[in-house]
Amino acid sequence: MKISTSPHLTRRPLLGALAASLLLTACATAPSEPPLAVTGTARFEGQVALPPNAVLEVSVADVSRADARATTLAQVKLPASGPQPLRFALPVDRKLVQERGSYSVRAEILVDGKALYVTDSAYLVLGHSGNTQADVLLRPVDTRAQPASPRIENVRWALVSLDGQPLPPQDAASTPYFVLNADGNRVTGSGGCNALVGTYTLNGQALQMLRGPRRELQVCANDMERERAFMFALATTEQWAMQGSRLRLLDRLGAQVALLEARPGP
Repeated sequence: MKISTSPHLTRRPLLGALAASLLLTACATAPSEPPLAVTGTARFEGQVALPPNAVLEVSVADVSRADARATTLAQVKLPASGPQPLRFALPVDRKLVQERGSYSVRAEILVDGKALYVTDSAYLVLGHSGNTQADVLLRPVDTRAQPASPRIENVRWALVSLDGQPLPPQDAASTPYFVLNADGNRVTGSGGCNALVGTYTLNGQALQMLRGPRRELQVCANDMERERAFMFALATTEQWAMQGSRLRLLDRLGAQVALLEARPGP
């Protein structure tokens, strides 16, 4: 005896399986919750114009455990040379945030990888604070560490005055000068007769050069006292500042020891 199967009976299991499959697919592709958004502004002390390559780096870190290193949850880098305040926004994964956790916003202003300004206060967000907005203030890393703008390296700086006394007129070949060569941090130049040879360190407004044992100078027909005074001024320099287009060298107390201007070689 032949038994026939109704097409309606065979479709129902297929339709049920298809519906279950679609339901599982829908559950698997359900959209996740959007990330938390931390927004705010950053400003820094002073009215110094930052160079074009300055970068504002802002991060949100988990600081819940005092005995453990802070863990960065989100980070963003933005140009820092624009007008203040600088605005930022950071998306933070909700799964990384605990209701009773402590999270803080930290910011730095970097130039060539060196931090010039940092936040020195805690700006709590998310977690138990419930804040999603942080307006942060950045302070100089060092009171002398201001952005080096304009750059003073790779420029031929000729002496204009020494210890407040103007240099008498003379030809370019006998005028004392120096160059801070960024390649290798080398100081080269001339005291008017003897060559300058040494190294330097430059960190923002802080400048030191020609430190270490004194080199014996060759006796020349030119003004040896002035040359020795010039060498001494360079060796006692601790800071620098601009006076218009001229470079001022300052000692540790901020007193000017020499004034120079950019001039081409003879």
